[in-house]
Amino acid sequence: MTRWSDSDSDTVEYEDGEYEYPIQDMPEEYVEVSTDDAPHDELEGDAAVGAAITRAGSTAAGAAKDAGRSIAGGFSAMRQVRQASKLRANARAEVREIELGLEEDRSLLVHREDVARNYDDIVATQTSAIQAAQAEIDQAQADLDEQSTKSKQLSDDLRRMKERHEQELRPYRNLMDSSRGRSDDAAKALANARRAVKSAEAVVAEATKRRAKRIQDAHRAVDNAKERIRAVEEERNALQADGATDEAAIAKVESELATERASLQMATSDVERVTQEAQAAVDRAQQDLWSKQREQSAAEKVAETAKEEATTHKNEYDGRFKEAQAQERAQEDAIKTCEIRIRDLSKTKAAAEARKDDAQAVLDEANEIHAHPETTEGLRQRIANEELDLADARADLDELTATERELRRSTRGARTVFVVVAVVVLILVIVLIWFLFFKQ
Repeated sequence: MTRWSDSDSDTVEYEDGEYEYPIQDMPEEYVEVSTDDAPHDELEGDAAVGAAITRAGSTAAGAAKDAGRSIAGGFSAMRQVRQASKLRANARAEVREIELGLEEDRSLLVHREDVARNYDDIVATQTSAIQAAQAEIDQAQADLDEQSTKSKQLSDDLRRMKERHEQELRPYRNLMDSSRGRSDDAAKALANARRAVKSAEAVVAEATKRRAKRIQDAHRAVDNAKERIRAVEEERNALQADGATDEAAIAKVESELATERASLQMATSDVERVTQEAQAAVDRAQQDLWSKQREQSAAEKVAETAKEEATTHKNEYDGRFKEAQAQERAQEDAIKTCEIRIRDLSKTKAAAEARKDDAQAVLDEANEIHAHPETTEGLRQRIANEELDLADARADLDELTATERELRRSTRGARTVFVVVAVVVLILVIVLIWFLFFKQ
């Protein structure tokens, strides 16, 4: 419900307080217009308008003044709430700090009292632990010295073993290398011999082919000579049968026949000569082939022997080398076993030293607590002081919490007005910017 007052500035009252508005900004449904003294002529109307304007101006000024007071009050209220919240947070942090310190001191006091009560048992237990740890350290050190000496001895033995193996294997390695070189040379000689045999076989084949061709040509020459003789004899017989033939022509044919017979005799002699010459060439090629084959056979035997020798020497060297490697690996394994043992002993010694240091630290602390009971008494007094400080700090925290709660309750309205005004101003600024830049 709303109502209008008759004060200098028209206001509208809500359930949660009064808010002033200039009369000209009021919504039409909330403005009450009195019509009891309404003017009936133009002059009275003008006077009424002037009075209304004056009253509206006065109302706007009052509203602006009250709004300014509301904004300032709301801002001040928010600042006061923030300060109260900060004071409360600081007080809570102080309480927490005192609580932590008190808890730590109480734990320390319990520990010192427990040590003081059980001092004799602690001294006996830790002294025994220190002695046991020291005995373990001494034993581990003795074992370490023994294993280090053994590892050094094994390393020296391995070095001498490698030198001895190198000296023992050197002759067998040299023999293996030389025999492998001979085998390689024999294999190359065998390859050359095989190429020579192939070349000789090609020469024999070519000589045989050439022999056949020459003999065939020689026989063909004999056949040709016989054919020519037969033709000349037929011509001579024909001339002799013809009684009218000139004797000179017959003599000429006879002379031709004698020439062909001499040619036949020569061709027949060539057959025998060519056959002998061609066969001699084939025989020479065959002899050379047989010689190359014998050389190949000898090279094969040499290569086989050299290969077997090289294989034997290699197998002998490999056997001795593997045996030497096995001995060296066994020695290296023994060295690795020593190194592993040394690492384990080092860890054992380090663990014993750590236990000794821990026991010594406990013993030293027990001696300090036993020798200085005044420190424990001072700790009790400090705890009592801290308990008093904690009670005061908690009381302050409760007071600040109540103050903050009351301040928030009492300033809720002012802070709400401040927020609403800030939102309205922001909206107005946005509307103004929109009107200026987007309505042009």
